[in-house]
Amino acid sequence: MFLARLIPRMCHTINRVVYVFGSHVKEPPTDVTPTFLTTGVLSTLRQADFVAHSILRESGYSGKISQMPVILTPLHFDRDSSQRQPSCRRSVVVRTFITSDFMTGIPATPGKHIPEGGNEVVLKMVNEIKKIPGISPGDVRPDLQTSRYHRVGVELTEREKGVTGRPPLSRLDPRALRDRDPSLEKRTPTEQK
Repeated sequence: MFLARLIPRMCHTINRVVYVFGSHVKEPPTDVTPTFLTTGVLSTLRQADFVAHSILRESGYSGKISQMPVILTPLHFDRDSSQRQPSCRRSVVVRTFITSDFMTGIPATPGKHIPEGGNEVVLKMVNEIKKIPGISPGDVRPDLQTSRYHRVGVELTEREKGVTGRPPLSRLDPRALRDRDPSLEKRTPTEQK
């Protein structure tokens, strides 16, 4: 956690610090995987979000965390730069967040903010997310080279004022969306298209 606070303060071009699970990262990403809001991408993101939140709820620690978005990032780690392979995999990042005002906050640290077994809860999330079809365990093995998703990480960066984010898409209730935009309720299904 010390480095997660120090790095953004010293290197102003870095605003996020993520711990990436799996084997040692041999090659950092040099470009991004082209990613669009397709049904498959959104489905995988929703499935990862559901798995992570289910494990948190089962552990009994969901009341200790204010927000936990699950993010699909277009980063492909460990590509051999000499082979000039295009970026084709994605990674998943879990952001555990504690706040009282949703303006500023700190990451929930296993063993500190999530006591007794907090490390096991995070490791269970990581291992279950890796089981989702298309997410590899982070090892560079020949049988996993065709995987579309590559690594799972946990963000460790503190949030500054105004950058806490919104709830994940899978937790948005359609009724809440109607409450925000009453005109949706008055339209017929053909008018909404």
